[in-house]
Amino acid sequence: MRMMKFDFMVQTSGESAVTVVNRSVALPNLSAAWPLVGALAHSVDKPGSVILVSNEVGQVVIRIGMAYARSLANIQPELAA
Repeated sequence: MRMMKFDFMVQTSGESAVTVVNRSVALPNLSAAWPLVGALAHSVDKPGSVILVSNEVGQVVIRIGMAYARSLANIQPELAA
């Protein structure tokens, strides 16, 4: 199985720049990114921020607000594992 690489970023509310948190994370598919999104949401304390995940060609494939990502991880604790 070919692993895909994803970059995980945080964009702070009101800013155009993004902070890359994890670069070139190898995952088997996009669904495997959600546990990392949940963990990232709980580790970053920047209300109003957005988590962005881009694929190998730079396309944003996940864009989710920090609060919503936290609520999903709280509903499904395995996301924050």
